[in-house]
Amino acid sequence: MSLEERRARAARVQLMPADKTDAPRGVRNDSVKNFATENFVNVKPATPLKEALALMQQDQDGCIIVCEGERVIGMLTESDVLTKIVNAQVGMHVDMNAPVGAVMASEVATLSSEATLGDVVRLMNERGLRNIPVVDGDRLVSAISVLDVITYLAESYPKETMNLPPVPTQVMETQEGG
Repeated sequence: MSLEERRARAARVQLMPADKTDAPRGVRNDSVKNFATENFVNVKPATPLKEALALMQQDQDGCIIVCEGERVIGMLTESDVLTKIVNAQVGMHVDMNAPVGAVMASEVATLSSEATLGDVVRLMNERGLRNIPVVDGDRLVSAISVLDVITYLAESYPKETMNLPPVPTQVMETQEGG
């Protein structure tokens, strides 16, 4: 390989200055199809709140996607439960038979099924999200959680992620580390 070819190759794999991570370029471009889950909870807006909360507790994913048909119209997250329901109970009664549509967040950030891991991480960081519905047009097809992203990265780079000591610069005094 000539010097020019090596320089051209190095230029292609260099990180863009706007990137906040030093993740390899290929990882940022991995499709959400590789790690999005089809195991998510969605309900209709008329679903009683107590039923939606029971589903959220069973699923342990931290959110419920609210749909009319297959179209995402809202989300109910653990954070919503704490701020809108638990805080409201201090001094007032919350009707647990009320429809989930009455307490859901109606402004929902979604990603296209063509989005990349970089898009997911960027949106999660910018908006402080832990869960993002993935849509194909208007139709809900999957969802992505922070845990999905972490699991995907750990499985994609097991040597780099699983073999790191808690503090990379730490020097153990004994061979066993104890």
